Amino acid sequence: MQKTYTASSELSFNVCMGTGHRHVAFVPFTRGGSALTTDDPELQDAIERHRFFGTRITMTIDDSKPAERPAKAEPEAEQVHFNSPSDAKDYVAERWGISRTQLRTCAQIAQIAAAHGVTIHFST
Repeated sequence: MQKTYTASSELSFNVCMGTGHRHVAFVPFTRGGSALTTDDPELQDAIERHRFFGTRITMTIDDSKPAERPAKAEPEAEQVHFNSPSDAKDYVAERWGISRTQLRTCAQIAQIAAAHGVTIHFST
Protein backbone atom coordinates (compact mmCIF):
# COMPACT_ATOMS: atom_id res chain seq x y z
CA MET A 1 0.00 0.00 0.00
CA GLN A 2 1.38 3.36 -1.00
CA LYS A 3 1.43 6.19 1.53
CA THR A 4 2.27 9.84 1.02
CA TYR A 5 3.72 11.86 3.89
CA THR A 6 3.53 15.66 3.68
CA ALA A 7 4.99 18.52 5.70
CA SER A 8 4.55 22.28 5.65
CA SER A 9 8.33 22.77 5.44
CA GLU A 10 11.28 20.95 3.91
CA LEU A 11 12.09 17.93 6.03
CA SER A 12 14.98 15.53 6.26
CA PHE A 13 15.74 13.30 9.21
CA ASN A 14 17.07 9.88 10.17
CA VAL A 15 14.87 6.96 11.15
CA CYS A 16 15.80 3.75 12.92
CA MET A 17 14.93 0.67 10.88
CA GLY A 18 15.59 -3.02 11.50
CA THR A 19 18.53 -2.86 9.09
CA GLY A 20 20.05 0.20 10.76
CA HIS A 21 19.49 3.90 10.30
CA ARG A 22 18.20 5.49 7.11
CA HIS A 23 18.21 9.11 6.03
CA VAL A 24 14.80 10.30 4.81
CA ALA A 25 14.59 13.45 2.71
CA PHE A 26 11.21 14.79 1.62
CA VAL A 27 10.96 16.24 -1.88
CA PRO A 28 10.42 20.02 -1.62
CA PHE A 29 7.59 21.83 -3.39
CA THR A 30 8.18 25.08 -5.27
CA ARG A 31 5.85 27.13 -3.07
CA GLY A 32 6.87 25.58 0.24
CA GLY A 33 6.25 22.30 1.93
CA SER A 34 7.52 18.87 0.97
CA ALA A 35 6.32 15.30 0.49
CA LEU A 36 7.53 11.71 0.39
CA THR A 37 5.67 8.79 -1.20
CA THR A 38 6.69 5.22 -0.44
CA ASP A 39 5.30 1.70 -0.53
CA ASP A 40 8.07 0.24 1.67
CA PRO A 41 6.27 -1.03 4.81
CA GLU A 42 9.47 -0.94 6.91
CA LEU A 43 10.10 2.71 6.03
CA GLN A 44 6.43 3.58 6.60
CA ASP A 45 6.56 2.04 10.07
CA ALA A 46 9.78 3.91 10.89
CA ILE A 47 8.32 7.26 9.77
CA GLU A 48 5.14 6.66 11.75
CA ARG A 49 7.20 5.98 14.89
CA HIS A 50 9.23 9.18 14.44
CA ARG A 51 8.60 12.06 16.86
CA PHE A 52 7.61 14.42 13.99
CA PHE A 53 4.75 12.14 12.88
CA GLY A 54 1.39 13.66 13.76
CA THR A 55 2.78 17.13 14.42
CA ARG A 56 4.97 18.11 11.48
CA ILE A 57 4.25 15.11 9.25
CA THR A 58 0.79 14.14 8.01
CA MET A 59 -0.13 11.07 5.99
CA THR A 60 -2.50 10.16 3.16
CA ILE A 61 -3.08 6.64 1.90
CA ASP A 62 -3.35 5.84 -1.80
CA ASP A 63 -5.24 2.54 -2.11
CA SER A 64 -5.80 2.87 -5.83
CA LYS A 65 -3.81 0.69 -8.17
CA PRO A 66 -0.94 2.39 -9.93
CA ALA A 67 -1.94 3.64 -13.34
CA GLU A 68 -1.05 1.15 -16.02
CA ARG A 69 1.12 2.53 -18.73
CA PRO A 70 -0.32 2.09 -22.18
CA ALA A 71 1.67 -0.19 -24.43
CA LYS A 72 4.06 1.77 -26.55
CA ALA A 73 3.18 1.63 -30.18
CA GLU A 74 6.01 1.02 -32.55
CA PRO A 75 6.92 4.30 -34.20
CA GLU A 76 6.23 4.35 -37.88
CA ALA A 77 9.36 4.12 -39.97
CA GLU A 78 10.35 7.29 -41.76
CA GLN A 79 10.14 6.81 -45.52
CA VAL A 80 12.62 8.52 -47.80
CA HIS A 81 12.60 8.42 -51.62
CA PHE A 82 15.71 8.72 -53.80
CA ASN A 83 16.26 8.89 -57.55
CA SER A 84 19.60 7.07 -57.44
CA PRO A 85 21.57 4.78 -55.14
CA SER A 86 24.29 7.45 -55.07
CA ASP A 87 21.90 9.96 -53.47
CA ALA A 88 20.79 7.36 -50.91
CA LYS A 89 24.42 6.48 -50.14
CA ASP A 90 25.22 10.15 -49.51
CA TYR A 91 22.16 10.52 -47.28
CA VAL A 92 23.01 7.49 -45.12
CA ALA A 93 26.71 8.36 -44.90
CA GLU A 94 26.07 11.96 -43.84
CA ARG A 95 23.18 11.25 -41.46
CA TRP A 96 24.72 8.37 -39.50
CA GLY A 97 28.43 8.64 -40.26
CA ILE A 98 28.61 5.31 -42.11
CA SER A 99 31.59 4.80 -44.38
CA ARG A 100 30.61 4.94 -48.06
CA THR A 101 32.66 1.78 -48.68
CA GLN A 102 30.14 -0.16 -46.57
CA LEU A 103 27.33 1.04 -48.83
CA ARG A 104 28.05 -0.78 -52.08
CA THR A 105 24.58 -2.09 -52.96
CA CYS A 106 21.03 -0.84 -52.64
CA ALA A 107 20.33 -3.70 -50.22
CA GLN A 108 23.20 -2.62 -47.92
CA ILE A 109 21.97 0.98 -47.97
CA ALA A 110 18.41 -0.11 -47.19
CA GLN A 111 19.58 -2.47 -44.41
CA ILE A 112 21.57 0.22 -42.56
CA ALA A 113 18.74 2.73 -42.95
CA ALA A 114 16.24 0.18 -41.61
CA ALA A 115 18.44 -0.36 -38.55
CA HIS A 116 17.96 3.37 -37.85
CA GLY A 117 14.17 3.28 -38.41
CA VAL A 118 14.18 4.67 -41.96
CA THR A 119 12.73 2.94 -45.03
CA ILE A 120 14.43 3.85 -48.29
CA HIS A 121 12.63 3.70 -51.64
CA PHE A 122 14.36 4.02 -54.99
CA SER A 123 12.58 5.56 -57.98
CA THR A 124 13.14 3.60 -61.17
